[in-house]
Amino acid sequence: MAEELYYDVTVVGAGNAALCAALAARDQGAAVAVLEKAPPSAQGGNCPYTGAGFRFTHTGLDDLKRLVPDLAGKDLSHTSMAPYSAEEFRRHLTTVTHGDTSEELMEALIAESRPTVDWMHAKGVRWELPVQGSVARAPSTIPNQVGLAAYGAGPGLVDMLTKAARRNGIQVLYETKMLKLLQGPKGEVNGLMAQDADGVHTIRAKAVVLACGGFEANAEMRTKYLGGHWERAKVRGARYNTGDGHRAAMEIGAAAAGQWTGCHGTPIDINAPATGIVKITDSQPRRSYPIGIMANVAGRRFMDEGEGFAEQTFVKAAVAVLKQERGIAYQVFDAKARPHLEERYGIAKPVEAATIRDLATKLGVNAAALEATVSSFNAAARDGDYAPRTLDGKAAHGLDIPKSNWAIKLDRPPFVAYTVTGGITYTYGGLCINAKAQVLDTEDKPIRGLFAAGEIIGGIFYHNSLRSGGLMHGAVFGRLGGIGAGRMREE
Repeated sequence: MAEELYYDVTVVGAGNAALCAALAARDQGAAVAVLEKAPPSAQGGNCPYTGAGFRFTHTGLDDLKRLVPDLAGKDLSHTSMAPYSAEEFRRHLTTVTHGDTSEELMEALIAESRPTVDWMHAKGVRWELPVQGSVARAPSTIPNQVGLAAYGAGPGLVDMLTKAARRNGIQVLYETKMLKLLQGPKGEVNGLMAQDADGVHTIRAKAVVLACGGFEANAEMRTKYLGGHWERAKVRGARYNTGDGHRAAMEIGAAAAGQWTGCHGTPIDINAPATGIVKITDSQPRRSYPIGIMANVAGRRFMDEGEGFAEQTFVKAAVAVLKQERGIAYQVFDAKARPHLEERYGIAKPVEAATIRDLATKLGVNAAALEATVSSFNAAARDGDYAPRTLDGKAAHGLDIPKSNWAIKLDRPPFVAYTVTGGITYTYGGLCINAKAQVLDTEDKPIRGLFAAGEIIGGIFYHNSLRSGGLMHGAVFGRLGGIGAGRMREE
């Protein structure tokens, strides 16, 4: 790389949001470069680790047919998908975020969701229905919230967008790390400093789009913002998402937004790798704890495992596990529960025993304590079998920590235990942007020449995420930021 380069627009990151930004800037006639800290084999931040589902407004299956060439000629008379309206999208997002999501960003996301999916299709993204098996199987109703998924899941999406970028003359600079943003005399962003194998270089630009992910792979930032217990969390996604964009933007006065103390996390197998590996990441979560109990290394329960479905509580469960001694816990089940465990448990190696005492001994847990925990639980629990997809109301009261549902006695050997810790997927806190994806300063004014999109932005997810909403908002604000950045070439 030359010591100083010039592009109309420089995009930091090379995942879904970043590549959408680059393509949109190129649509405006801008010369565009994409900086990717990772090598080509690890490109894309967290995108390759996803199923690449997109949540957007549509009017049903007939509306989506033209976006899915594979449906041509198939008999869909027995297959249906209800429309997904703006009202439903709005209700779902406000519900999971307890109403804390930015109304301005939410309305922009909803309004631009379908146009963005159409635009991505025109750029060469191939879509498929987000269901397994044949859609012609009768009768079949496809859930409407996730309209489509990118063909080939996350890796396929990155590949298709990268090929589109190259077709459009966009240069991708791999193993190139942004160090800091550069400013002109009036405070406008007019480039950045970057480092590659040859050293430090200056890249001048009319605008910069930051789309380089959250800070989940940075233990120091996790500890500072999420709490000390997150220091030891395993990272489910990219090792390269270390908050570079957050720091660089805030150093020049960018405002923070969103829930900086919040993140997406889950109980995860103790033997999961320290950072994500695409082929195995989705197999590592352990979310069947509602139908068993979780005990810490002292042999005691520490949370209401049956408060709700795992989809509603797994982030809370990850936090609770990490707060325990050594940041680990044991999920304990009996023979009645075992057939109901998620398929992902099938790849793990549980500890198994004929008695709770023997199980505790094999785990290295105080046997008397775990025996007492299970005995107390069983005295308050119910007889019966499990109905994991129903909030059965079978509660255990009179305990230090109650269990609100699925409180069924652990009394049928053999007993098994799976050791888990907490895994982090991505962070919720980030930069403050407006509906045009312009980064705002601490006085709510746009920083000229600076845009942001994807997991680096704050203000959308609070408390929980929304399935397939992450990639959708990354693409929407990536496109909007790219349009705005690209138009600055003429200013």
